Order: sequence, then structure tokens, then C-alpha cells
Amino acid sequence: MAGNVAQLTGKVVQNTGNVAELRQLDPMRAHGAWIYLFASITSGALVGTEHAVELAMLVGTGFAGAYLVTASISAGLRRRKRQILLGGSLAALAPLSALWMGAEPGFVVVAACAAVPALTAIVLAKRVGCLARSYLLVGLAAVVMAAPMTAVAGGASFPRAALLFGLLWPFFSWRTLLVAASVHDREPWDPQQLKARGLREAAIGAVWTLVVTIVLRIA
Repeated sequence: MAGNVAQLTGKVVQNTGNVAELRQLDPMRAHGAWIYLFASITSGALVGTEHAVELAMLVGTGFAGAYLVTASISAGLRRRKRQILLGGSLAALAPLSALWMGAEPGFVVVAACAAVPALTAIVLAKRVGCLARSYLLVGLAAVVMAAPMTAVAGGASFPRAALLFGLLWPFFSWRTLLVAASVHDREPWDPQQLKARGLREAAIGAVWTLVVTIVLRIA
């Protein structure tokens, strides 16, 4: 009896530790977020085709730098100075270079809009943790804003860029919430199973992004 109680207690402690660890996940190591970010940048660059794709990718690089900054702040400023300096440099220099080379300046408007969910996500990360639905939805909205931003930089219209966002964000949110729910329901949490699930979700997200990109290219 005592052994069973000890075993049960151990499982509860282990699961509690896992939940606490997950609640404070480092956004800089959130591979799903990086995958969705790069997928959004690539998709936007391919949808906005009036200018060279390199210009849109340069703007996307600046967006990635901005994500690096916000993720570092969300994870805590301690030992994050290098990431913030690197991200801030990319966020400033890459878009300026794109503008100088002839990118559509309208992407600055999209960048300003992206700042709203990004700052909100920083606040939610501190208050509710990184597995809360509100944080996941708002954080993903900030990440997927890379798609319309790069699309506009490449010459896409604002309605077309908004459509791209509308096709990517709900799908990415749906898949992410499914993963988060499975983590909450699993006892104890298995990092290897979570990693395998993450790879599968990355493949699903890549396929959906490819389909959306092709449809918008030929439409």
C-alpha cells in the first residue's frame, strides 16, 4: 500500500514538474513557432511576386529578428543580451536595406499592426504561461503576420496579404491548440512523444502552407 502511494505520489510530482516546465517554455526554443515563422515568411515572399523575392525575404529576415527580440524578452532578459542585440540589428537593418533596394513601403504598416499582438503576447507569457490558449492564439497571430508583411513588401495588395493571413493563422492555431491539449491530457508528459508530435505537425503545417501559396499564386 505504501509503495503504491509512493509511486502515485512520484507520478503526480513528475507530472506537476512537467506542467510547470511546459508553462514556462522558452519561446526561443519553441520549434513550432520558428517553423511557422519561416513558413509564413517563405509563403509571403512567394505570394508577393511584383518585385524580386530577395526583397521580401530581406523584410522577412527583419521580422525574424523582431521575433528573436520579443522571444528573448518573454523568456527573461537575463543572459539574453546577445540575442536581443542580434535580433534588434536584423529588425532595423534588414527592412531598411529592403526599402533602399526598392521594396514596397506598405510593409511598414503591417509591421506596426504586428507589434500589437507581439506586445500582448509578452504580457500574456508572464501572466498565464506559454500553454494558455490566449497566449498561443495571440502569439501565433504575431508570428503569422510575417506572411502578409513579406507579401506586401514583394508587391502584393493589402487584401491579398490579408487573405494569406486568414488562410494560415486559423490553421496553425487549430493544430497548435490540439498539441497543447494533448500535453495537458497526457500524464506524465513524455518529451520524446512531444518531439515526434512536433515533427508531424511541422510536416502538416508545411503542406498546408504550400497549398495556400500555390492557390494564391495561380488565383
